[in-house]
Order: sequence, then C-alpha cells, then structure tokens
Amino acid sequence: MNAVQLSERTRALIMTQIKSNIVAELAAIRTSRSDPSVNVKPPQSYFIYDGAHTYQCPAIFLVVDSGEVPDDKEGTNYVSAVMKLYVSAVCEGQEANSLTIEAERYQAALFRILHQTTLTDLTDNVKLYILCKRFRFSELYTKSRKADNLGNFRKEVAIELEVKHWENPNV
Repeated sequence: MNAVQLSERTRALIMTQIKSNIVAELAAIRTSRSDPSVNVKPPQSYFIYDGAHTYQCPAIFLVVDSGEVPDDKEGTNYVSAVMKLYVSAVCEGQEANSLTIEAERYQAALFRILHQTTLTDLTDNVKLYILCKRFRFSELYTKSRKADNLGNFRKEVAIELEVKHWENPNV
C-alpha cells in the first residue's frame, strides 16, 4: 500500500500535468483573446512550498494543504482520500493592465489544465480526480529592486483544488 505517499504522489502527478500543458494552454488562450498584444511568458520557476523569497517570475507554486481519509473509505490494500491543494501563479511586470491580464490568463490556463481532470499513475496504481473549487487574485503590489533602481508590480492568482485520491482503486 502506498498511503505513506498520499500527498507526494498527488502533488507530483499534478505538477507533471501542469508542466506538460501550461505552454500550449497559454498559447491557445492568447490566440483566442481579442487582445493578443499581451504575451504571457511560460513559467520560469516551480515550487512545492510557499516560502520562496527569491525566484524568477512567472512562477508556479503547488502546495499541499490537507487531506482526509474517512474511516469507511480505507481497506487493507485500498485508500480513498480527499485532499486540498493550492496552485498559484505569481506574475511580475512594469505595467499594471498587462500584468492583470497575464494573471487572468494564467488562471484560465491552469483551470483548463486541471478542472475535472482525471490523472492516473499505473506504476503506483494511483488515480486522481481534480476539481478547481475557487480562485482568488491578490491585489497588485510593488516589488522594488534597489540594485537596478526599478520597481515592478506583482500579482498572484491562487486556485484551490479538491483532489479525490485513490490508491489501488481496482482492489
């Protein structure tokens, strides 16, 4: 039984899904919008914890928050859990309008990649079903860089994920 890897396996599968699809989704969204002038860069950094202080933007964070294994949903060779994760994109730019659109496009791309998605890992016999429950945008804030005398705006969008996780679902 792989229950000791509940959160790690879940996070790894979701991160792989994001990395495999984010560039194509951002390009598709840019093509579909009436204002293609905002060119959204692909992620420069990926993190699995929320305490990073220095990184290149855009950055993707995927953090496991919690999980629940109901007593009636577990057996000797079977685990059923519901987990809560947060995926966020942190964007940076010098123009507030473009930065806001960039954050919105990241939100749309991540939603399209993850919402109502089923992921499986046949090696570990793990199956996930992902729902995007809600999202929240930060206010614009300024990040000063004294070394080059520039100030950049930053904006973040965070999406709460509810993930149904099964191990050995065919038992």
